[in-house]
Amino acid sequence: MEQIEIERVFLIKRLPRDLYKYKPIAIDTGDFYNPDKTDEIGVDHLTIRRKGDHYEIRKKEGNSEYKKIEHTIRITKEEFDLLMSIVPQRHQKNMYLYPISDGRICEIDVYLGKLAGYARVEIEFKNEEEMKNFTPPEWFGIEITELNHSIHKNLGEITFADLKKRYNEKKIELTPVSVKNN
Repeated sequence: MEQIEIERVFLIKRLPRDLYKYKPIAIDTGDFYNPDKTDEIGVDHLTIRRKGDHYEIRKKEGNSEYKKIEHTIRITKEEFDLLMSIVPQRHQKNMYLYPISDGRICEIDVYLGKLAGYARVEIEFKNEEEMKNFTPPEWFGIEITELNHSIHKNLGEITFADLKKRYNEKKIELTPVSVKNN
């Protein structure tokens, strides 16, 4: 399946107080990613992912940080397990589908393992006009859409401390976030 994805990505100042009401979706991701190489469309990134009980391969293409073409192919658990056994990078997170204004749903990603403390929020839009007119809720932090891919390179190999250094280099303070502290 191919779809156009128009999104903005933000850090989180604080998680919503009622986040505990929403059941997290466990996501296990493996990245086949070469940050030193881009193809003619602007990316060289293939991901395999378990999202709850669903398994998929995804590739995002496009030079824009806000708008990408996303290709998704469903795979079986057995195919996923085979690919995960050879994937060079891996990370896990819990994703919460959380309602915000105007009936929109955002995705709150709370990372686990070596990246525990890292959280961000994504919001997708139907078109660029809607994206430009979006006003983030007060609990959203600084927008990182333009930095998202460079900050997240080799995400499966780094720690929260490494990520904090990357943000510091961009003059952005990364403060740990925890669902338990909500």
